[in-house]
Amino acid sequence: MTAADNSRHVNTIRLNKFLARAGFGSRRSVEDLIAAGRVSLNGDVVRDLGRQVDPERDRLAVDGTAAILPRDYRVYAFHKPLDVVSTLKAQGGQASLLPYRLQADIADRFMPVGRLDSESTGLLLWTDDGQLNQDLCQPGTGLWKTYEIEITEDLAPTPRAKLTAGKIELDGRKCRPCRLEMKPDGTTRQWIMKLHEGRRRQIRRMFRKVGLKVKRLHRTAVGPISLGLLRPGDFRRLTNQEVAALRAAVNRPRNSK
Repeated sequence: MTAADNSRHVNTIRLNKFLARAGFGSRRSVEDLIAAGRVSLNGDVVRDLGRQVDPERDRLAVDGTAAILPRDYRVYAFHKPLDVVSTLKAQGGQASLLPYRLQADIADRFMPVGRLDSESTGLLLWTDDGQLNQDLCQPGTGLWKTYEIEITEDLAPTPRAKLTAGKIELDGRKCRPCRLEMKPDGTTRQWIMKLHEGRRRQIRRMFRKVGLKVKRLHRTAVGPISLGLLRPGDFRRLTNQEVAALRAAVNRPRNSK
């Protein structure tokens, strides 16, 4: 193998990873695009999931749209308002995220990370890094998500212990242990909850299991990234330091605090 061949091999990247970083979805979802014959490499359809490509020399496209790695990946913080679904398409007459993205002139390649139900508000991250998006949605990363919760009745010690000890079962499997503390200067109906997971309407369903109803649910942080004073409907680009801290938190060993 020549020195030129060695250099080319070092600079190559796996096809699914390239497409994820180019903003065409997670590694798993882009594999479906590849298998369906919707991806071309230098003009020819490619279905080899393990194919290595050279970002500097190879030309890739999905359904005819060029796939190009952005020069720098970005992450935005967004304050999701009440009664807005966390999708880019309106559902059941409810507002979607699309008008907010258009108003802020956020490029199409940026996608929301995970979801907040329409009744919940707060921090929703967006990124054009498909791999980071996927990593942030994996419960195994151990990334804490922080919520302010208001319930309709006081929370007694027994149901509180059940909530935090991982004894609540949803969809046939137990939730992971979480943290729950009274909100500073709040009441026994106002709490701060931190958990690793993000199952569908998980917090509301957990409280329902102990006979309580969540009246208000507001996400204030995802790992080291806080919502801060960002107004509902507004975006804020994360600093390089914040993005580095977010990546470090995702890559931290699962048993780290």
